[in-house]
Amino acid sequence: MLDALHAAWKRLRRSFRLSLTARFGLIALVSTILLIIAGMAAHGFFSNRLMRLLIDPEIESVIDNLASNAEPGLEGIVLRDLPFDPRYVRPTSGRYFQIARINENDTLDIQIASRSLFDVTIDLAPLQVRELLESTPNARGVRFLNAPKGPDLAPLRIGARILQIPDLEGRYLVLVAVAPEEIIRPAANLLATAFAVFVGFCALMVIAITVLQMGVGLEPLRRLRRDIAEVRRGNADRLGREYAAELQPLAGELNALLDHNREVVERARRHVGNLAHALKTPIAVLKNAAGEQADGDMVKQSVEEMEAFVERQLRRARVAARAESQAGAHAPTVGYRTPVVQNLNDLIFMMEQKYDHVKAIDIELVSEGDVTFRGEREDLLEMVANLLDNACKYGRSRVVVSLATPGANQLEIAVEDDGPGLTGDDIARVMTRGARLDEAAPGQGLGLSILTETVQLYAGELTFERSDLGGLKARLRLPATD
Repeated sequence: MLDALHAAWKRLRRSFRLSLTARFGLIALVSTILLIIAGMAAHGFFSNRLMRLLIDPEIESVIDNLASNAEPGLEGIVLRDLPFDPRYVRPTSGRYFQIARINENDTLDIQIASRSLFDVTIDLAPLQVRELLESTPNARGVRFLNAPKGPDLAPLRIGARILQIPDLEGRYLVLVAVAPEEIIRPAANLLATAFAVFVGFCALMVIAITVLQMGVGLEPLRRLRRDIAEVRRGNADRLGREYAAELQPLAGELNALLDHNREVVERARRHVGNLAHALKTPIAVLKNAAGEQADGDMVKQSVEEMEAFVERQLRRARVAARAESQAGAHAPTVGYRTPVVQNLNDLIFMMEQKYDHVKAIDIELVSEGDVTFRGEREDLLEMVANLLDNACKYGRSRVVVSLATPGANQLEIAVEDDGPGLTGDDIARVMTRGARLDEAAPGQGLGLSILTETVQLYAGELTFERSDLGGLKARLRLPATD
């Protein structure tokens, strides 16, 4: 049984967590319950106030009448006249009074009782008697209390006053009791009906407002869903209309995601263009080698070079295409996080192995601490590898890689060498696609131009300057995560 209740509670919590409609329904249910509780509390309060307004003045008036008619008699206190109301004469009529002498031990000795009491008395518990004697005013004031039942077994409203009769020894306690049920029942019924109608009206209003909220309040969400479906179907490029203030940041993020997807596709296209451009030279070599029946090693080297480059570019194009194909109405949003220091160490190790047999070069990593790149690991490695490869290629004996965080959500990787460096004109020339300053070095001249395109895709920044080591210093700024 407990397991079933626990499972039902878990399902209910899950529905509240995943459904706005369920949340609105829960709010309406809780509001209705609170309204009912408030209505019941208000009904009890007003019923009590009604009793005080209708009954307490009558009780006080009868006590004043009894006090004014009380006088010394032969055997104690007597009344010159009885209250005019005949219900104080009719047995169990709901109107009662009695006058009792207060003894020294705080007990009561009844002297006079209304005929309506017949052969019973207004019984009070000893604790109530003590409280009355300690707190009941003299002469004019009246103390009120409630008794659970009277002679007719109905609850009583009781008023009490302590009298001291001139020329009569001792104190006397005057009690007047009224059964309030018959008096306030019509008004209480009317009040209960009014409260029931009011609470019912409020509950209906809460339900109506909740339905209106689910219909009108959630309409911006439904409109956003329809617009996203239009984008997915190709009828629109982005979410262009204005949305509610709470949804506008979401629409902005979705538009940014759409822009990113388009950049991914354009990036894949550029890679294909790079591939076509890079194939020209190896294909020309193959043609010449085939025409001249050149050495097979040269043909093999060119083919392997072309094959490696083709595979690399096609793999990047497939990744970009796959990312685009998965971007749809139900596709998850993928956030890339790449730790930088470990990848830089791996890259430095690879470069040291690559140039170990070419030249003696020392590659040093200077880092203020680790930071996380907001992007793909392959892109980070490609960008830094391009700069590091050029530094190792043209540096004489030393290359320094520095990692810093110049600002919030930003990282900077600086690569500098002790080589000859570049002039301003040389930097402008080398950033263009296919341009090269060293025609003797192998390659197709695409490195820095592809690097620049990748940096732009990440809204980064690539700058070159003179290094303190004497060569070139490249500064690469990229987005970082928190």
